[in-house]
Amino acid sequence: MPLLNHTRYPDFRVDEGEVVSVLGAPGSGKSRLALELAFLERPSSGDVLFHGSNPLAKRGAFKKAKRPHEVTVLVQNAEDQLFARTVFDDVAFGPRRLRLDAGEVEERVVVALATVRLDPEDVRSRSPFALSGGEKRRVALAGVLAMRPEVLILDEPTANLDPQTRNEFLDLLEPLRGTGAVVWLTSSAREATAAGRTYLLRDTGLEVVPAGTTVFHNWRDLERAGIELPGIYDLALALDHRGMSLPTTDSPTELKEAIIRQWRELHHDR
Repeated sequence: MPLLNHTRYPDFRVDEGEVVSVLGAPGSGKSRLALELAFLERPSSGDVLFHGSNPLAKRGAFKKAKRPHEVTVLVQNAEDQLFARTVFDDVAFGPRRLRLDAGEVEERVVVALATVRLDPEDVRSRSPFALSGGEKRRVALAGVLAMRPEVLILDEPTANLDPQTRNEFLDLLEPLRGTGAVVWLTSSAREATAAGRTYLLRDTGLEVVPAGTTVFHNWRDLERAGIELPGIYDLALALDHRGMSLPTTDSPTELKEAIIRQWRELHHDR
């Protein structure tokens, strides 16, 4: 039984401890899907199931359905939702709502901050609003990690970050492996390569595509779907339009090598 699945998309599933990526162009509905998977929005059709059941199903006339705190989401530009006077209080907000004792809250905050590579002693008493943009987003991520979720949903977690900070944030995925299942929704094919299972979201639905670096195998289809690709694919597309027959490759590096090889062969023949 999947840990999390959406009945509107029969092929979509999230298993315990795995990293799943959902690729989608801007405006494709990724944020809506993220909220549905986090039980913050009711699906327009189908149901989201957690451990095989729908937590939002009506449970009786006098008992309101509750979303499971075991599923958390980091929304786009999550740093905009920071609100507390100190970093510690911001990260501790969720655990405190679980009515954990002070010692457990302290331990969760310290571990969460360390996981996102922030020094707990250095930042705990600082205002989150005095941090850099990348640090703010790390604090926001620490806040959801402190909930110890079974499923962590990341909605475009690197959006609007500069290239260096974006790469630093991508490096955080490795420490997240094994702490729970991760669903990474992104418009970037490069970001999707870290996932063990990858889906493409578009008007026709949610479909399985190759995972890992082999996601680039069907790069022409990804380009038509509006997915962000490494710069080498802009060149490949231009060469495609000029009639160069490029082989099918499974990575940007292989494609670059194929372009260089064909270019040399073409000029050698001349």
